[in-house]
Amino acid sequence: MFSHQLVKEANPILEAIFDHPFVKGIGDGHVDDAALKFYVQQDFQYLSEFIKIYASIIPILKKRDDMKFFAENIDFILNSEIHPHHVFCNIANVTYESLQHATPSPKAYLYQSHMYRAVRTGSLANIICALLPCPWTYNEIAKQLTATGKNTDDNPFKSWIDFYIADDEDAEGGLTRKLFNMLDELAKDMSDEQIQEAKGFFLKSTELEWEFWEQAFYQQDWRFAEVVHGGGNNE
Repeated sequence: MFSHQLVKEANPILEAIFDHPFVKGIGDGHVDDAALKFYVQQDFQYLSEFIKIYASIIPILKKRDDMKFFAENIDFILNSEIHPHHVFCNIANVTYESLQHATPSPKAYLYQSHMYRAVRTGSLANIICALLPCPWTYNEIAKQLTATGKNTDDNPFKSWIDFYIADDEDAEGGLTRKLFNMLDELAKDMSDEQIQEAKGFFLKSTELEWEFWEQAFYQQDWRFAEVVHGGGNNE
C-alpha cells in the first residue's frame, strides 16, 4: 500500500528525529530554555498556517464525514494543541502570550512555503502528504519515548509525551491512521507520476520536521535579512 511505501522510505528520517538532541532532551527531562522558547515561537506561527492549509482541504472533499473530520481537527489544533506549548512554556518559565508574535525563521518559512506549494497543485493527495508528517512524527516520537520508559512521573515533559501518544497511529480513529487510509484510497486512482509527486511532498515534509527540531535547538534565525512578519506566508 502507498502508506507503507511512505513510512518505509521516511523511516531513516524518522530515526534521525529520534536521535536529535532536542527530542532526546525531552526524553531525558532537560532542554535549554532558549530552545524551548524558540520552538514555541516558531510552532505557534507554523500551526497558524497549518490550520489554514487544513481548511483548504474541505472544499475539495465530497463526503460530509470527511468534512467533519477535518473541521474537528482544525478545532483540535486551535483549542487543544496549545497544551504541549504550555508544557514548554511552564518549564522555560515564560508566558505563552509573549511567544506568539515571532517572525517565521528561515526553515519555518521554507516549511510553510513547501506546504502552500502542495496546496497550489490542487491535489488532495499532495496536500495530505505535505501535512501528514507533522502528526505522524510526533505520534512516533511519543510512542518511542514511551516504549523506552521516558514518560516517567519525574520527567517534566511527561504530559507532552502523553498528549502526542493519545493519537495512536494504529487506532482506527486516530488522526494519522485516518490520513494514511485516505492516501491509500486516493492512490488507487493515481498515476505513477502522481504517486511520486505526492511521495516527494511527504518525504520533504518529514525532513523539514527534523529541520524544525534543529532550528529550535540551535535557535537558527535570520542573520542578514530584515524580515517583516505579515501574519502568514503563502509564497
